[in-house]
Amino acid sequence: MKLALAALLPACIGGVPAAQCAVDEDCGATSVCTGAVCHAGSREPDGGVCESIHPSWTDINQNFVQVGCGVRSTNCHSAEGAAAGSGLVLAGDAYGRLVNAASADGGFILVKPGDPDHSFLSIKLHLTATYDPQYGSGMPPDRPGQTCAAAQETVRQWILGGAGRN
Repeated sequence: MKLALAALLPACIGGVPAAQCAVDEDCGATSVCTGAVCHAGSREPDGGVCESIHPSWTDINQNFVQVGCGVRSTNCHSAEGAAAGSGLVLAGDAYGRLVNAASADGGFILVKPGDPDHSFLSIKLHLTATYDPQYGSGMPPDRPGQTCAAAQETVRQWILGGAGRN
């Protein structure tokens, strides 16, 4: 079931027009390529100061999730993107949609407090494959594993510390 669902879900779409880019470099220094469309901004939160994120929900949400997960566009984890394929809305305060919540297929817990090794969010951020038979694509789907290591570790530490709503 997990394999079939992962294969059917499109990666980060939402009314994508004809291809405008293939990689970030196609978009210039101030934009990133997601779903073949250039979007203003950086893959790294806070303009690239990834190391400044602290392992608290407030900091992770404001400086990582709301910046780097496609919530401000029509693809990925915005309401429109979730309806078109990702299934997970991260716009706004997504705490209740992540902590102790099941994945779209019900096979994983998105954030399992105290256990980053079995939290789907942490797993997806660490995957470097465009397709894994058990977990699907790493995040972001067009550049899996490219989330800065400091942000990955911050999310991991937050989960390890109990994934509090702090």
